[in-house]
Amino acid sequence: MSSFKKTFIFKIMVILLMFSLQGNQSIGQDIHFSQVGNSPLNISPALTAVFSGDSRFVGNFKSQWQSVPVNFMTFAGAYERKFLHKNMPNSQFGGGLIFNYDQAGDGDLSLSQLGLNIGYTHRLSERNFLSGGFQFSGNQRMFKPSQLTFDDQFDGEIFNSDMVSQEAFEDPSFLYLNFSVGLNWHYQNPAKRTRLDIGASIFNLNGARQSFFNENESELSKRIHLHGLGSFMVSDKMDMTFQGLMSWQTPYSESVFGVGFKYHLNQTMTKELSVQFGLNYRINDAVIPTFELDIKNKIRVGLSYDLNTSGFNEATQGNGSPEFSLIYTFNKVKPLEEKKLCPLY
Repeated sequence: MSSFKKTFIFKIMVILLMFSLQGNQSIGQDIHFSQVGNSPLNISPALTAVFSGDSRFVGNFKSQWQSVPVNFMTFAGAYERKFLHKNMPNSQFGGGLIFNYDQAGDGDLSLSQLGLNIGYTHRLSERNFLSGGFQFSGNQRMFKPSQLTFDDQFDGEIFNSDMVSQEAFEDPSFLYLNFSVGLNWHYQNPAKRTRLDIGASIFNLNGARQSFFNENESELSKRIHLHGLGSFMVSDKMDMTFQGLMSWQTPYSESVFGVGFKYHLNQTMTKELSVQFGLNYRINDAVIPTFELDIKNKIRVGLSYDLNTSGFNEATQGNGSPEFSLIYTFNKVKPLEEKKLCPLY
């Protein structure tokens, strides 16, 4: 192995170690996925349109804790595309739409989010790119009181579901707006199948106030992300991949990191086929085996399963969380005389 590869691998391991030593596992619940790199717009607005291709669709689904009374279901869908202009050969704009939905518990406590992402990428050199992004989203939190039971439905002898509870909620549904920003550095070396994304983002910048009780409003805490995603060639047919995400939202934090190996079964143009096996770890919470299938550099299917390792394992009895992702990348056939602008690999 060349000295360059040894140095590069050492740097990657240092980055992963930094991710693994940060923070405690969040005991709160927010929209998050174990396949960190397969939900880019949920990592940072700066990753909008930072991919090889013209446009892409990303879908994610996660089901958690079906063996306990309060289970969670999370879905996300996103579409993004590039906007190139011949007068800006070293820059590109990107736009995207993202929809998130999270539901939990007997009362169907849910969060619905529809966001608009705008990104800008500037080529610093042949292999280095700097991106910034902004997200504006509309959100709804709601639950269904009619599906819950309360202490005052106990008539002194037994629980009586026909009794009307005196619990009063001023508004079981409310809307709020949200703003988020991000910054990302992208490095690429197509000859070595190397790519690296490192960046930071801040969600909930405006501190939206929200509550089901008007007289007791609370402010949504800012959520800070630091991310690292990348891959590099180990041999002619094998790549090593890594991913890491640190997230803070007062008073909670979460760290996920992982490595994988991607094997290229077919490298013939238009017939590309590869498989990837990996292992992620959410600090103090779960070990996550992963599998990905990549077809023709267009379709990527990801499967993973969270194996709970925290104290909550007693309640889940070892049952974890299956997760599924689907990414479809669209590429337009361009005229021969058209020059490709700001080529992201």
